[in-house]
Amino acid sequence: MKNWRTAALLIALAAPSLATPVAAQAQGQENPLAVSAENLMADDARHQELADQGQDPSTLLPGDVVRFQLTFTNITDGPVRNVEFNDPLPAGLQYLGGTAMADREDVVITYSIDGGQTFLAQPMIEEVIDGERVTRPAPPEMYTHIRWLVSDWVQPGAQVTAEFRAQLPVTEAPEEPGQS
Repeated sequence: MKNWRTAALLIALAAPSLATPVAAQAQGQENPLAVSAENLMADDARHQELADQGQDPSTLLPGDVVRFQLTFTNITDGPVRNVEFNDPLPAGLQYLGGTAMADREDVVITYSIDGGQTFLAQPMIEEVIDGERVTRPAPPEMYTHIRWLVSDWVQPGAQVTAEFRAQLPVTEAPEEPGQS
């Protein structure tokens, strides 16, 4: 019996551009995990305007939604189980609640709001409301990591695909002095 743990590769969004799906798989090396990112808004009017101006139409703009896809391939000669994908949300993006999924029913999805230290199906936060401490579900925009755990066997050569969506938040322009 083999257990397989793999940490998803961090997708660096240092440049606000996602021209085509980005494969995080090294060339010439067999890698069990491939990660891709696609700007789902790249064909809208705002991005077409960028293209018309000679700029990159896949540039990530406020409000854009990015689909991240993680594909695990069992590259071993035998079946593996307890495969874990542990993916940090890229800096500056917010998880869109309810979008994490997998292509198998034996996958358990959990979330972290503390930088990947703890994972729960529903992370909770404590707040003080009207002088009383109240525990409530953390909003999805607080999520920092997503974890998928495949509990059943993954046969040699078989793949498991997981995905989620995140959004570049729209920031309000600060009000100028003297305006109200």
